[in-house]
Amino acid sequence: MSTRYALREGIIIRRKQLPNGDIVITLISENGKWRAIAKKGKLLGGNLGKLSLFHDVTVQYYRKNDEDLALITQVQLGGALPQLADPAVYPYAHILAELTDKLTVDVHLGENIHSYLASGLRGLAQHSDPEAVALIMSWKLLQQAGLSPRLLRCARCGASETGLMFDIAAGGITCNKCNSGIKLNPKAAAELSAIMHATMHEVLQHPLSERNLHWVLLSRYISFHVTALQSLNNLQRFTLQVI
Repeated sequence: MSTRYALREGIIIRRKQLPNGDIVITLISENGKWRAIAKKGKLLGGNLGKLSLFHDVTVQYYRKNDEDLALITQVQLGGALPQLADPAVYPYAHILAELTDKLTVDVHLGENIHSYLASGLRGLAQHSDPEAVALIMSWKLLQQAGLSPRLLRCARCGASETGLMFDIAAGGITCNKCNSGIKLNPKAAAELSAIMHATMHEVLQHPLSERNLHWVLLSRYISFHVTALQSLNNLQRFTLQVI
């Protein structure tokens, strides 16, 4: 079969260094998700440091057969956000990257997921409240993957009048008759509605006051409807009090 060289762009959402020094990376681009390997000492036109998490890169790669893992031969750094390495910001960037990876395991969602992740990473780097950015963009990523919680009608019976209970398994707010789930207060319910229906800029105009409850809802929702995220578990272990 013929040898094929090609160029591809993407944001690095997973990076694994092998015992021999080779690095396997996973990238998300407008065209979907893909994996490639960089051989230690054989990367022309760049260095392995450019293949760091959250970097926006263009790589030249070689693939002889369609089933082979792409072999990176050159890498060009298109953009980096050094603020994401800050210990106060990195855990939130890791959540967005890991969530993107898990949402695209079976279906290689492309343009929307890529653009929302890119927007989220920029927001983390630039905004004074990275925690709020992470909460908002995590829900936005779920929304783009078709996993939005149901907030306008009862998630169990479909009634148009909803209450203040969030049922994780049912996937959203329940009515006063069904009345199942985690108890929300009116402020938390309003904030969640704004997160799902307003832009990130609009939501960030008002500080999120019920953060612990929002993290509880997000973590349990992702664990049930996607999978448990190690990045969320780590954040809870060190910074959250989960009810």
